[in-house]
Amino acid sequence: MDTAITKAMEAIAADVLKLSQTILSDRNIGTNTKTGKNTLKNSALEDSVRVEIRKMGESVVIETLFDNYISYIEQGRKPRTGKQPPIDALRDWALSRGIPTDNSTLFLIGRAIWRDGYEGRPVLATLEEEIEKQWDDKWADMLFDTIIDELNKYFE
Repeated sequence: MDTAITKAMEAIAADVLKLSQTILSDRNIGTNTKTGKNTLKNSALEDSVRVEIRKMGESVVIETLFDNYISYIEQGRKPRTGKQPPIDALRDWALSRGIPTDNSTLFLIGRAIWRDGYEGRPVLATLEEEIEKQWDDKWADMLFDTIIDELNKYFE
C-alpha cells in the first residue's frame, strides 16, 4: 500500500477510535436508566477500545475492537432471564467504584441484575450510523483524492 493511502487509512482509523470514545461518553447512550448516570464514560470499556488496520488481499479492513461484554451492554437484559452474573465478573467493577467486594455483597448485586434486568444501550448501532455519516461526508472524498493524487503522480 502506498504511504499516502496508508496515511489516509490511519486517519480514518483514528477518527473511528475518537467516534467510539465519543459515543461511550455521550449521555444519551451511556446513561444507565436505573442510576441516571453515564456509566460508560471513563469506563474500562472506553479505555479498552482499539482500532486495527488489516490488509486482506487487496482489501483493507478497519476493525474496532471492544471487550467481549459490549454485546451485553448493547442487548440489555430482560428481568428474571438466564442466570445471574457470576461474582467474579462483578468484582473488578465493584472495586473500581469503591463498592465492597465481599461475596455476599457481590451476590446481592448479581441477584438485583437478574431480578430487575437493564435496558440495552445502542453503542454499536450508533457507531455504525456515525461511521456511515463520516464515510459519506468526509472519508470517501479524502480517500478518492488520495488515490487520484497517486494516479496523477504515477502517470506524470
